[in-house]
Amino acid sequence: MKATRILAGLAVCLLLLAGLAAAQGVGASGDIKGTVTDPSGAVMPKATVTATDVARGLKHTAVSDNNGEFQLRGLPPATYELSAQLTGFQTSVQKNVALNIGQTLTLDFHLKVSQVAESVEVTTEPPVVDTERGHQANVITQQYIEDLPINRRDYLTFTRILRVWPMTRTFA
Repeated sequence: MKATRILAGLAVCLLLLAGLAAAQGVGASGDIKGTVTDPSGAVMPKATVTATDVARGLKHTAVSDNNGEFQLRGLPPATYELSAQLTGFQTSVQKNVALNIGQTLTLDFHLKVSQVAESVEVTTEPPVVDTERGHQANVITQQYIEDLPINRRDYLTFTRILRVWPMTRTFA
């Protein structure tokens, strides 16, 4: 009789401890899951789903499987901005998604086909080498003329000195 009481007490203790252990399994996180589809309702594999914690800026990413399903597990409770993107489709965004402890949210994304706009721009640029002329031509700025070592700063004096100056100038 005494052994039966001990076993019954031990069984009750084990059941209480098992209940506490199960309660601890909830943890301090939540999950977000869902499906990514196109406008016709077909599932979209390999779509990237990103959950961004608005307050902290932390990002959690998942990729949808062959059934278009994604799962973001173990997310801390916060307000998230979720986005789903896939090449050739517009990015879908869901803002202000509040996730609580132990909660599993189901959010589905319906991606729209993106508008592809292509433009071809053809410009004609003047050739680098002027094949019409056989002599050298330079552009002289006003600052270049003012820096010359002459008394008069006008173009006539500059043209007279320019005929002699390039031949007498030495470069270091």
